[in-house]
Amino acid sequence: MTALAYLVPLATAVRAGVGLVAARGSDVRRRVPVATVAALVVVGVPTLLQLTVAPALLGQLGRDRAAIGDGQVWRLVTSLVVQDGGVAGSVFNLAALAVVGVVAERVWGAGRWAVVALASGVLAQVWGLVVQPVGAGNSVAVFGLAASVAVVAVRSGDRVGRLLGVASLLVAVALLVAGDIHGGAAVVGAAVGTVLTATDRRSRR
Repeated sequence: MTALAYLVPLATAVRAGVGLVAARGSDVRRRVPVATVAALVVVGVPTLLQLTVAPALLGQLGRDRAAIGDGQVWRLVTSLVVQDGGVAGSVFNLAALAVVGVVAERVWGAGRWAVVALASGVLAQVWGLVVQPVGAGNSVAVFGLAASVAVVAVRSGDRVGRLLGVASLLVAVALLVAGDIHGGAAVVGAAVGTVLTATDRRSRR
């Protein structure tokens, strides 16, 4: 997949999310994004170690269908904290986590942010066992968060936000059809976002 196919769903979701946050007032914008900061530390430290003094971490923690089949199921989680894209891919993944993460956290709050990120990240690894048996990176969690924001924009955003949300989700579906692991992550994020949004609406009745 080209870089554009990855940038479009993230950028459109972020723009739609910014509109949602702006509509909620300044209090939301001033909140410290604690979940995003924590995630950056949890991912950033092992990533830095992997890229510098401990390159073996990728092989020890990354997604590996054979190893997982042998019982190393914990790799479905640990593969989120190391990177398979080298320095450039690592910088992109961490930057995307910072930008998408902050917007998504201001849409969802820290607790539901964690639910979306973990569900998307871990379940995408299962999809990855089919389409990309070996790999690693936090980008799947980022795509899940972006898709969840896009769902909120489609359901409750303004006209521009709805269009951007639809565009983000359509590209995500195209990634899924193409057999890309990020498409699977986005589908999970969209599904979790739909459930959370429906729960919010019921609680307001």
